Amino acid sequence: MNKTYKTLIIFALIGMLAALSVNVYAGNRDRSGQSGAQHLLIDPWARSTGWGTAGVAEIRGLEAMYSNIGGMSFVNKTELAFSRTQYLVGSGAGININTFALAQALKFKNKETGRQRDFGVLGVSFFTMGFGDIIKTTEAQPEGNMGTFSPKLNYLGIHYAKRFNDYIYGGVSLKIITETGSDDARATGWAIDAGVQYLTGPYKNFKIGLTLKNIGTPMSYKGDGLAVRGVANGLDWEQTLQSRSAAYELPTMFVLGLSYDFLIWGKEYKDMTKEERQDELLTRDDAAHRITLAGSFTANAFSRDIFTLGIEYAFGQYFMVRGGYNFETGMFNVEKRTTWYTGPALGATVGIPLQKKEKGNAKIYLDYSYRFTTQWRGNHAVSLKLAL
Repeated sequence: MNKTYKTLIIFALIGMLAALSVNVYAGNRDRSGQSGAQHLLIDPWARSTGWGTAGVAEIRGLEAMYSNIGGMSFVNKTELAFSRTQYLVGSGAGININTFALAQALKFKNKETGRQRDFGVLGVSFFTMGFGDIIKTTEAQPEGNMGTFSPKLNYLGIHYAKRFNDYIYGGVSLKIITETGSDDARATGWAIDAGVQYLTGPYKNFKIGLTLKNIGTPMSYKGDGLAVRGVANGLDWEQTLQSRSAAYELPTMFVLGLSYDFLIWGKEYKDMTKEERQDELLTRDDAAHRITLAGSFTANAFSRDIFTLGIEYAFGQYFMVRGGYNFETGMFNVEKRTTWYTGPALGATVGIPLQKKEKGNAKIYLDYSYRFTTQWRGNHAVSLKLAL
């Protein structure tokens, strides 16, 4: 009975949060294009971009730092990862994204009782987006010959997630954002993400996830790069005149997702009854094969809303292949679309064990994803993760 009441309360809270967030943050055509820091909307991890935002209820491990921080609470010990994305290949802009991340489970053993206490998972990440070298020009020298500059969009993330019980996993992130247009013009700000995952079903194979992202203060550019030399009215000499940059909002969004695992058991568990498997506390990680269906709804405050459907097949923890489709209103109309994504996304993961199963579960994971775009040759992402 307690479990039933707990489930009803969780669903009621999720429903209220979803209704409130959709009303407050739902896509608004009149506000489209009025936010900045758009790099906060780019998922740098190949594990999750392989099926768009469909995995908000499904994602677990270090990659959850972007999709749903609640999923980071599944980190067992230590995870270290690097990801590189080639953005809009063939555009000639030379846009590349590099991301580094570390997640550490805070587990300590009580010397008196011998029991292990779980204090959650602490993580840190660094995202940097570069645009190559751009030739400097001015009104007086439109041809350049003044060297180059390299714009950068960065953020440093500090993340914390915790498993509250067998059903609820949550977390929060603080992101310190910097944008550098030139050597002398920079914008700084901060944002907070929060996310929750709720697991239920006989093997915890039905999941609900929700996350609220990029809640923070407006940003604006400052620095000597906004200054010009000029003559004020009534004066005979030049002065340095400082221009003021308009402030811009962060791209706030709310994402609600669902997923369900269809599990196929290997010979070790095949002859067991459902009740026996539950008594053994088996989960999807113990299944020989898994097929996951997932979907999500993204309510954007400054752009159109997005619906996503995805599917993933997994052969144990050794191989996974996934695909997804993002739908946005007007995306098929050349005159009205506001995205260069065509919808489909594909990805795959290979897991390489580093030790025998009885000694531990350490693995190296290699992930790849590709997102199709209306122009150029899409986005390629490759991630490498060490999980101990």
